[in-house]
Amino acid sequence: MKTNLDPNFLASDDLARADTILRSCVHCGFCTDGCPTYQLLGDENDSPRGRIYLMKDMFETGQVNAAQVTHLDRCLSCRNCETNCPSGVAYTDLLDIARGAIAQQQTRGVMNRVGRWLLRRGLGLPALLTAVFEGARQIGRWPGLATRLPVRLSPKRSSHPVVVTQPTQQVILLAGCVQKAATPNVNLAVEHLLARSGIAVVRVAKESCCGALNYHLGDHAAGLADMRRLLHTLAAAGPSDAPIVSSASGCGVTLKDYPRHFPLGDPDHELARRIAARMVDVVELFDDHTIKAAPMRVAVHTPCTLSNGQQLVTNVADVLSRAGIDVLATAPQLACCGSAGTYSVLQPKLARALQAKMVTALTTQSPEVIVTANIGCQMHLGAGTNVPVLHWAELLWQQHEALLAVPDSKP
Repeated sequence: MKTNLDPNFLASDDLARADTILRSCVHCGFCTDGCPTYQLLGDENDSPRGRIYLMKDMFETGQVNAAQVTHLDRCLSCRNCETNCPSGVAYTDLLDIARGAIAQQQTRGVMNRVGRWLLRRGLGLPALLTAVFEGARQIGRWPGLATRLPVRLSPKRSSHPVVVTQPTQQVILLAGCVQKAATPNVNLAVEHLLARSGIAVVRVAKESCCGALNYHLGDHAAGLADMRRLLHTLAAAGPSDAPIVSSASGCGVTLKDYPRHFPLGDPDHELARRIAARMVDVVELFDDHTIKAAPMRVAVHTPCTLSNGQQLVTNVADVLSRAGIDVLATAPQLACCGSAGTYSVLQPKLARALQAKMVTALTTQSPEVIVTANIGCQMHLGAGTNVPVLHWAELLWQQHEALLAVPDSKP
């Protein structure tokens, strides 16, 4: 793709990166196959290829128009286009650059900007989130009120500290911002499951946001500040060579991507590279460890951040199958459930349409439970079906305990 970008519109680093990405696109259209918004709307401007043209026009003219904002805001950042692209176009990087430019130009209306600010501030306050979700759990105890909740929350399980007397390995476990408030049982389950494999968990004191929330909403300065803060927190946490584990795939993919946010010349470039190299999704720890569980019919939803972002397409299904759980086929494989971080709040109509398609695919074979690997997907899917939606680790822990309760069982 030929380019002639306005040198005054973007910062020099962003300008060079955008130019490189745009020139790598050969207009083949493979990216449109499986793009969720293009499949729903049938509009070229709501496909990756169409959005690339919109971004090119923005960067060349140095102006942002309403159509560009509308169609770029509709993108889920699911990265399915990157998985399908034969030319390796870094579409998500380009989109982040464009969204940062839109935020700087203040092209959106006042109410839109206020709403985004409230999202960024509210979701970044752990104490507020904990209070909100605890209130929702209390409401959930009243049947008449529970039906009005958009998400059904399981009660928190009490637990004594998990002690591993002779650990074979130590890992640093991230709690996550929303996850520790909305689904605290997930990391509790992870800690118990890892203990069964002789792996001891180190928690992170004063853990801050990974930066994804601010960065993907266009506030790159705040997002990078969050990332830098967490980098130094993790560098000081636990053994320096211990794997850093995330049980929320959205947080995990962000941390694995840290090196691209701290390029050569940045004082934290080497630290970002080292931290990213230690990052693993929790499912990767179970490639070599099998936890046996009582059987159950389960549909597996694989978040975009796990499949396209981390290239861990079948890992959850493999872990559950080895455990003895009946994993149901869920064809067709759809690109995104519509959660996509804050997308379900900012684009509710499209999000609900994608949610409905995903729920239909996941419930075709009447599963007892749907499992996923990301908190946003779990809450979004759970709001669209009466089938319980759990993190796969929580389900595995429950079924492992159920197996232990059976006389003469040998997990």
